[in-house]
Amino acid sequence: MSPTLKSHGRSRRALAGRAGRTLALFTLCGGLSIAPIAADAAPAADPAPAKAAPAAKKPAKGGLGFDLPVQEFSLANGLRVYVVEDHSTPAFNMTLLYDVGSRDEVQGRTGFAHLFEHMMFEGSKNVPPMGHLTFVQRVGGNNNAGTNYDQTVYYNNLPSQYLDLGLWLESDRLRSLEITDANFENQRAAVKEEKAMRMDNVPYAAAVQKWLSAAWAGTGYGHEVIGSLEDLNAAKTPDVQAFFDKYYAPNNAVLVFVGDVEPADLKAKVEKYFGDIKKGPDRAPTAVGQVDRSKPMETVVEDPLAQQALYLLGWHTVGANHPDRYALDLLGNILLVGESARIPKILQDEKKLVAFSGGTHLALRDVGLVFIQAMPLKDVKFDAIKQVVRDEVAKVQKTGITAKELQKAINAQVMGTVQTLATNHGRADAIAEGALFHNDPKHVLTDLEKYQQVKPADIKRVANEYLGANWLTLEINPGGGGAPMGMGAG
Repeated sequence: MSPTLKSHGRSRRALAGRAGRTLALFTLCGGLSIAPIAADAAPAADPAPAKAAPAAKKPAKGGLGFDLPVQEFSLANGLRVYVVEDHSTPAFNMTLLYDVGSRDEVQGRTGFAHLFEHMMFEGSKNVPPMGHLTFVQRVGGNNNAGTNYDQTVYYNNLPSQYLDLGLWLESDRLRSLEITDANFENQRAAVKEEKAMRMDNVPYAAAVQKWLSAAWAGTGYGHEVIGSLEDLNAAKTPDVQAFFDKYYAPNNAVLVFVGDVEPADLKAKVEKYFGDIKKGPDRAPTAVGQVDRSKPMETVVEDPLAQQALYLLGWHTVGANHPDRYALDLLGNILLVGESARIPKILQDEKKLVAFSGGTHLALRDVGLVFIQAMPLKDVKFDAIKQVVRDEVAKVQKTGITAKELQKAINAQVMGTVQTLATNHGRADAIAEGALFHNDPKHVLTDLEKYQQVKPADIKRVANEYLGANWLTLEINPGGGGAPMGMGAG
């Protein structure tokens, strides 16, 4: 549903699906690389009896010819658990997804969601700092985490016999994370270094982030995922503890297992490791807010790190739960995704105006954006690219698209889903997001059904409704002629 701040190299299914075909410049930023350290071995768990997990309801198969055989159960503390048993390989993925992202932060306390992605590796009652990574890597597994506007996710890929290890590690840091002054200062410094390395010193990155924040002003998306240095410097350890207590609770998360696991045994072990963790406070829904669609937003900035100009152009659309999202996803695919899409084909092949171009429809939880980015060839001005975009959008608004174009876009969605579901990791990610945001662990398949219901008339309608005169543009210049970095014009 949104791009990921990859502090530990993590990327989301939604980014890989709907938005993954965007250019790398749209990635919010990378992050901290964590090296393993020596640590004592984790204790082994005792076996426990269990009842088989209940069978899941049977949703449609999304036209793929197969289903996701999800079993599910819940603990008394509110933790929702989803399981797909697959013994084709001697390994499993364990994904723990928390319902907290930068959209949930309040003014003056930005960056906390991302900070905790770091803090969760600082150690807990029984695990030393960075021990979580060390234990997993020592047994041949791998793990990571990521934060974005809408969520924070932690995952472990492990050999089958290390189920107890994964459960012990994740439950211990949820139960007893070490939030000390020293740990906070350590990770505050790490975030500052990350911001400097991945955003402030990367061409285009800071300008794009500020443009997005300005576009989504008035909503929880109106600030960068990594937050501001001012807020980070002003924060105290009790502020950090309060954030953890509010959002890091079993009733604010979903836990997913996909791979070589036995559901009955798994249920007993999840209860053993997570069952005694206290339920967190009931949280009020995060306010949605409203973006300003009443006028265009045209921004020109100067980026001293850029060697070439970069142009971005887009329109406000809808969030992931809106029924128009499916037609907008397909419209974005037809217009922008890949070199054979309408607009890149004209810009690159026919008129030879750009070195590259591409875009997508990006639907976050509450907001959306159809956008294109293009790097112009020498002496090509933004106006020439704008005219191509205007003309091609106008064609869709007037005459629509062909059935062949629509089917190609639907096929692309199917192929993206097939790629996602080809791995334990991808399936777990998809199930976690579907359960957390849609109360539907098979939402990835439900999505495909919705795409297949879109008609050419729907594409024409959403093009007229959303791709109007009030567009959002960003012109990033490598030299003079624009406002200083971070200042908008227009």
